Amino acid sequence: MASILEKLQKIVSDKYVTNDINIRHAYSRNTDLDLHGVPEYVIRPKDVKEISEILKVANEENIPIYQRGAGICEFGGSKPIGDVGIVLDMKRMDNIHNLDEDNLIVTVEAGISWGKVNEYLSQFGLYTGCMGPGSGMSASIGGGISHHSVGGGGCAKYGACTNQLVSLEVVLPTGDIIDTGSQANKYSKFPFNRFGNGPDLTGLFCGDQGIFGVKTKISLQVFPRPPFANYKTFLLPRKGNEVAAQIFTEIRKKGIDVYDAMYIIDLLVIVGAQEGMFPLWENLKRKRGIFFYTIEANTETELNEKVKLLDDILLSKKAEVFGPEIEDGNYAKWHYVEQGHWQTYHNLWGVWQAFQPLTAECFTPINMFPKILNDLDVWDNEHAEDFNRILNITGRRPLTTTGPVLLIDGNNVELTCGSSSFSSYYNGEYHEEIHETNIKIWKSLLERVTKWGAQWYMMGEVVSRLMVEIGAYQPEFYNAMKAIKKTLDPNAIVSRGKFNFR
Repeated sequence: MASILEKLQKIVSDKYVTNDINIRHAYSRNTDLDLHGVPEYVIRPKDVKEISEILKVANEENIPIYQRGAGICEFGGSKPIGDVGIVLDMKRMDNIHNLDEDNLIVTVEAGISWGKVNEYLSQFGLYTGCMGPGSGMSASIGGGISHHSVGGGGCAKYGACTNQLVSLEVVLPTGDIIDTGSQANKYSKFPFNRFGNGPDLTGLFCGDQGIFGVKTKISLQVFPRPPFANYKTFLLPRKGNEVAAQIFTEIRKKGIDVYDAMYIIDLLVIVGAQEGMFPLWENLKRKRGIFFYTIEANTETELNEKVKLLDDILLSKKAEVFGPEIEDGNYAKWHYVEQGHWQTYHNLWGVWQAFQPLTAECFTPINMFPKILNDLDVWDNEHAEDFNRILNITGRRPLTTTGPVLLIDGNNVELTCGSSSFSSYYNGEYHEEIHETNIKIWKSLLERVTKWGAQWYMMGEVVSRLMVEIGAYQPEFYNAMKAIKKTLDPNAIVSRGKFNFR
């Protein structure tokens, strides 16, 4: 009888599948340094038919499949849960199939990066609206759709990247291939609309963290990039969290069509400037919270009107505007013109040797985020003993904070809050105490934020399982999700273990 490796080799050839221990270890982590799971095989398919055949083999052999786009996710989203399974590396599936300029829809393979797609679209004066996640330059389109990702720019105007989704081609866990949206009608010659032809099955695969199938082809709305833009940065007064929330709220209540609006808390400014991460702000006499916005418009008159409305809001809160150039401290211009949005998130990541985020990536109403951040200060004090264990080894205490708070669609913001801590591999040695402490404080913080009613968008291994373990899901909701999983994936082949589905 042929081995699993031999069966996989027949599908993709020897070149694109391996059980080499060194390569398997290279696929055992995502961006964090505490979660680990070594796959038994790594495979790189080139098309939907190969993926279908791989899934059929996985069902025959009862071996789980873990999908991996760019592998930039946190929370263990694209690595095995345990030392098991096949990692399905989507990197070869990075082609652009079609740009429908009449209907403003681009169709791409799921393994392509947001950066590559937007570089292509820029030749036509277009962009994807939401530019993907904060790691969007190299993050995959498929991963973004699997997470409802935000952060790569444009989220205040366009919301999460799944808002732009028109249709999907998906390989179900059994190996069957389906199309959603307008393409559910076999007579439809090209994607043009998501809703119709019955229930919105496209939505089933949005934010599913990869548990319901393998996305292979994605059609997105694209948008003309307006010819005029302005971008301003402001130093906030004291009590920046509350002031920033007031500014976000007024922007929404006045109906200003802002492209991006973002708040950087004072602790990030203080530590970042101190450690050379924010050279623009090193000489600030008062290192407080920073707020910036970007606005786009089709005419100069429209642009000036929007800028005046925004400036009036900020200046009424006693915010102080920086000069117009990047060297004046205008972070907003760097963020938009120089594509700095790809480098904005997790500002303290790597600020010291082996420093990494143990974060909580979620959506919350604007008026809730100051309360959550204030409560995290309380949580931090409650865990002083845990943090001191790490302090005693590294000489520095982990920090509890948030990355930039950004406005997304509706009256909501995205929070990337949590602790920045040290890797268990510190100064050339492995420290089990750091690892155990990191996992403990990470789960504790996630539970704390969950109980504020936050809405998770990036969940992976850690958050999906935690939600079940602490009983956060309404039982009826979880049972419905379990029933769908059982129907689509009777052998729990795809992303086995997420949400405790086995």
